[in-house]
Amino acid sequence: MESNADRIRRVLSDGAAIAPAPGGPKLREVPAEDAATRTLDPDLRRRLESLGVARAASVPPPRQPLHEDDEPPLPRLELRPPAESFVWEGLPDPGTSEEPVPLAELVGGVERETSHGPMLFVERRFPLALDHGRIPLAKALRHPVPLKPRERGPCRRKALDAREPVFIDTETSGLAGGTGTVAFLVGAGWIEDDAFVLRQYYMRDYPEEAAMLSALEEDLGDRPLVSFNGRSFDWPLLTTRWRMHRSRAPARAHLDLLPAARRLWSSTLHSHSLATLERHVLGLERGGDLPGYLIPSAWFDYLRSGWGGTMAHAFRHNEIDVVSMLALFARVGAILEDPAVRVESHADRVGTARLLLDVDEGDRARRCLEAGVEHAEAEDVRPLRRLLAQLCRRSGEWDAALDHWRVVARASTFDAEAYEHVAKLYEHKLRDLGAALRWTEAALEHLVEGTRSYEAFVHRAARLRRKLAAH
Repeated sequence: MESNADRIRRVLSDGAAIAPAPGGPKLREVPAEDAATRTLDPDLRRRLESLGVARAASVPPPRQPLHEDDEPPLPRLELRPPAESFVWEGLPDPGTSEEPVPLAELVGGVERETSHGPMLFVERRFPLALDHGRIPLAKALRHPVPLKPRERGPCRRKALDAREPVFIDTETSGLAGGTGTVAFLVGAGWIEDDAFVLRQYYMRDYPEEAAMLSALEEDLGDRPLVSFNGRSFDWPLLTTRWRMHRSRAPARAHLDLLPAARRLWSSTLHSHSLATLERHVLGLERGGDLPGYLIPSAWFDYLRSGWGGTMAHAFRHNEIDVVSMLALFARVGAILEDPAVRVESHADRVGTARLLLDVDEGDRARRCLEAGVEHAEAEDVRPLRRLLAQLCRRSGEWDAALDHWRVVARASTFDAEAYEHVAKLYEHKLRDLGAALRWTEAALEHLVEGTRSYEAFVHRAARLRRKLAAH
């Protein structure tokens, strides 16, 4: 008979498939169809072709050899393995059905006693001399990362040195949030001497949550945090769980690397997930790894079976996540320290400059944009000049702002905003009403009568003519 604890665990884990009752209806078995023999309904084929939709072949055609006139394939990314201090090659493959393997033996964990009971605890040390992908871990020590005002915490610190914060990542039972979601594995790392110390806190079942949270709270203290999407998900989830156990985490500085990554690689990366950043920014190839979306089901399988093979792969996934945050911290700090030189693509300079403005680094933001204007010969520099014009206007450099806006306005594509700014600068700052009227009338030649923009420029032109007549 199923106990209450087993029933609760099954419900929280979304259970397993329930076998059909004896004598009840069974699912109809559908024979597998050979992909090569599948045919498309002729009428449907004609309709798709009329819409310009081509049907993908079920079996891809053999690859043809390149001819001399064909373009060569794109170069492959130069990827390197992650920094590791533990031999993971001996882990059982996920899904192997053997005798239950103790998880502690697979991951090198020990039982840690707390005031709320025991929990599973793992500690590893990564020498800073190691490379994580293409990034030396020691590089994080050279470049502090500036903080936005809302990230500075009660101490109002303006930047984080790599030796100060705890890098934190959680593996949870789901992404929905709420009181039913728990963090069953938490990885936290910080720099001690010449090593990066990584600790992993694991609850082997629901009753161990209080012990896991107690151990984590004890080790964190009030140190600043670095996370990836942690301000929106990981940290609110942990603080909710602490409150449920009648504890409260102190306020602290918290740097979230995800918003920074979205700014720094706004144009060159289609996705800003940690996996994408690892591949394209850190040059990291994880190799055989358990995907993040499978980790919740791996934990529920562990609760039901006690078999640790798949969960051990989740420990490795969490380990790489935390070390990747240290490497990403190093890369972000290096770019923000010298953006004029270290931004690799001019298309990313606007996003980088906006991030620098968010952290009150206006001078670096201007240098970043000016370097793009100077060197981006074949690229569209209008976004760079637009932001430069705004910065020059803020600092009262009217002539410089005018130069930037005029370049934007004279581009091949009409830009009503640029014409408006040029006219405003001539009228209100440089007191040249004739030039303001000429730019306003030039804009009217491009605008459609009756639109809101057209009427605004008509109103401006009438006002300028009245001012000129009064003089």
